[in-house]
Amino acid sequence: MRTRLAAWLGHRHRTWPGSANPHLLINRRSAPRLIPVGPQFPWLGLTLRPQALREDRILHEIHATGGDIRRICDLFGLSVEGATRYLNTVEHPDFTIEGEQVPRT
Repeated sequence: MRTRLAAWLGHRHRTWPGSANPHLLINRRSAPRLIPVGPQFPWLGLTLRPQALREDRILHEIHATGGDIRRICDLFGLSVEGATRYLNTVEHPDFTIEGEQVPRT
């Protein structure tokens, strides 16, 4: 995450070196002003929606941690019931390799 943030800040500085805009995300319209980008930035023109990105991130974390419900609840602010719905994908036949057992923590 730090690497990506450093890359963005480097790009931002190279693209708009004189910008006094204090906001982390800026674009060509907001760079010369002190206003934030619009609420749809950076989603305009993309088919990917923020909710789909969040769901993908939760699923990745569930699989990476072997189904650590507490971690998912704390990290994403989910209820136990909500996190359990994502946990059910860990042992789903479409997401497992035959003969492989998913470690549970």
